[in-house]
Amino acid sequence: MAVFRLRLAHGEDTVVEADAAGRTAAGEIVLERTDQHGRSERVRTYRADTVTAVYRRGPADGGLYGWIPQPPDGTWWCY
Repeated sequence: MAVFRLRLAHGEDTVVEADAAGRTAAGEIVLERTDQHGRSERVRTYRADTVTAVYRRGPADGGLYGWIPQPPDGTWWCY
């Protein structure tokens, strides 16, 4: 399970726990969990125009934990 922070277009941030986050070809941000049988389940989808940035909580350079920015464009998955 990972922790993701999404900066929303209206100026607030939301923090979400999920197994994976991704950006689709259409620009949507999707959050997924995996059930006990290994099947992925989408738990939340954000339209492209509602999210301005995505960060994953993890170790940065030097080993300290922080919010690591994810790419602002293109298709990607982060676990």
